[in-house]
Amino acid sequence: MMIACPECAKQVSDRAAACPECGFPIREWVEQERERLEAKKAIESRKQVGEVDCLPCGARGFVVFDEKEHGRSGFTWCPICGHSGRVALCESSDGFHAVSWTQLAGFLAGSLHPGDPGVDFLGKQRPEGFKYPQAGTRHEYTTIPPWFVALLPRLIT
Repeated sequence: MMIACPECAKQVSDRAAACPECGFPIREWVEQERERLEAKKAIESRKQVGEVDCLPCGARGFVVFDEKEHGRSGFTWCPICGHSGRVALCESSDGFHAVSWTQLAGFLAGSLHPGDPGVDFLGKQRPEGFKYPQAGTRHEYTTIPPWFVALLPRLIT
């Protein structure tokens, strides 16, 4: 397909590596635009569709720390799910996401994304069932504590 070069406005194939007139990297620009549009579509399609088991605490509502694995021992209530063992299940055009209650509004608004603390991509298929038949009572957190954020990569395996 012929498109106008973003640099010089000359007509050029969208498959060209570069514009023959000015050298602008067309192929790279087209790929970046495609990725930007897909990301925009995914953000605009986000919606909460239920609940899913909390990944960091394994649906228990608390996290047990191992000295060797986590650099500390003991346990703490899980601030990701607010002690309940469940987080928001969100769907978008790119798949399903487990989202902490404290992060839900930001995720739905598009200011938070998979990889941010409390936002995990689950895949293209909707997760089925729960580890435990009933969730615990949810405690309302306003933020995820920074020390817990630092442990998240080691908690989710």
